[in-house]
Amino acid sequence: MLLCADVSAACAGAWAPDKGTGKIIISDIETVQRRENISNFKHTETYRSVLVEYGLSDSLGVAVKSARSRRNAPQYDVAAQDETAQLGLIIDTPALATGLLPPFTYRLLKAVLPFDTIQRQKRAAMTLGLHETKDEFWTAFALGDVISVGRFRVAQQAEYERINSAERDWRTWIYRFTLGYGAFDIGTEAQKFEDFNGTYAALSHNYYVQWKPSTYSWGLRLKQGTSRAALDATGVQKNDYSAIQIEFAF
Repeated sequence: MLLCADVSAACAGAWAPDKGTGKIIISDIETVQRRENISNFKHTETYRSVLVEYGLSDSLGVAVKSARSRRNAPQYDVAAQDETAQLGLIIDTPALATGLLPPFTYRLLKAVLPFDTIQRQKRAAMTLGLHETKDEFWTAFALGDVISVGRFRVAQQAEYERINSAERDWRTWIYRFTLGYGAFDIGTEAQKFEDFNGTYAALSHNYYVQWKPSTYSWGLRLKQGTSRAALDATGVQKNDYSAIQIEFAF
């Protein structure tokens, strides 16, 4: 099982696409084993994916994702490969939007900070669809909370994703925190993955920078992080990974 998943582009997130607009996200993730691992697997892993989103109406969109991963290990003659495909509907759910700040924090900020332009946007969306076959279901739910003052902004996003069938039950939790000014963003992302039908579980964390100018129809995101997965009695496997994502709007 290859699990170098691109979480940040796994689903539409809390912002469903507007009617008649869409975007394409191309991702490339390279993972290498850390030297201090107790069990030396000597492997590298490459994960590439393409995610396409398009708004069908004011509250409904479609998402299509195709991904391929490849794991190379010198101790094996043949590299392990895996291909996946997902198709889902993105549903804007404003009634479920809630803040990700502690209670009354935003009101306190508005009362204390000397800004008349401070604004807040809360969003929520869910994705319902199929994963690989008609017997595997893809569900996701995301919340977004953004506070902005002029060109400066602070954003949080929480996501939950599940892929399940009679034989598979994969669940992923994500939290993302971002500081932005104009076209630039810096942030941090934490992820927990767990296979509820097996014993595999993993934690990962990364830092990222993003450049997405409003005058262009594309943006660039770079990530650098680490992941950890328990290996029963043999210890914990630690890996480093780096990612590049290019986003095109249409």
